[in-house]
Amino acid sequence: MRMPRPYWLPIAVVLALAGCKDATAPLDQPFALAEVAGPLTLSDGLHILQQAPTAPALETYDVSFWARRDRASTVRVNYQPVDGESVGLPFLRFDIPRGGLASVPGVRLGWRDSVLITLTIDPANFAVEFAPSGVAFSRRHPAALAIWYGNANPDLNGDGIVDAVDETLAAQLAIWGRQTGPTPWLRTSSQTEAGQQWVWTALYHFSQYAVSW
Repeated sequence: MRMPRPYWLPIAVVLALAGCKDATAPLDQPFALAEVAGPLTLSDGLHILQQAPTAPALETYDVSFWARRDRASTVRVNYQPVDGESVGLPFLRFDIPRGGLASVPGVRLGWRDSVLITLTIDPANFAVEFAPSGVAFSRRHPAALAIWYGNANPDLNGDGIVDAVDETLAAQLAIWGRQTGPTPWLRTSSQTEAGQQWVWTALYHFSQYAVSW
């Protein structure tokens, strides 16, 4: 089995894009590309990528850690290793650069302030919720989220056949986000690397995020 490209390459690319004046979306409009109203259902046109039936379980579905403004933080979540693997394949990487944390609701964070952050991953879908709500990141140094979808169900449209239609849909994958509650899902200005099956984006605030088409 070919191992996916190392974690740091997608993260380096997305952070470079976020810091570039010619980025594909304005830094103050991280969800500017598309919108889907309503809850997470197929009838709304949002199709959340699903884990393949043969995919191993993740090492964990809940991760909590202290992040500080004066230090960089990185969280990785892998699949559990299968026969022949000493380390499971990757699923998710979340990076906060030094100086990336900006504020919590109503409070601008000091240089040595810290925040307890929790990631809760859906066991069936490529979706993750970040808490606490209201955490915001620097426009110049945003956080970055990368997800590897090599263990996704390849039958994206659920018609029982894996064909060229599914390949076309896979090319449309992006990370979508929404605030908790009955709020619209919005497509981030995410990037994909289809050959390595990565999708990644810069994060400017906490939300629910999902890999969708």
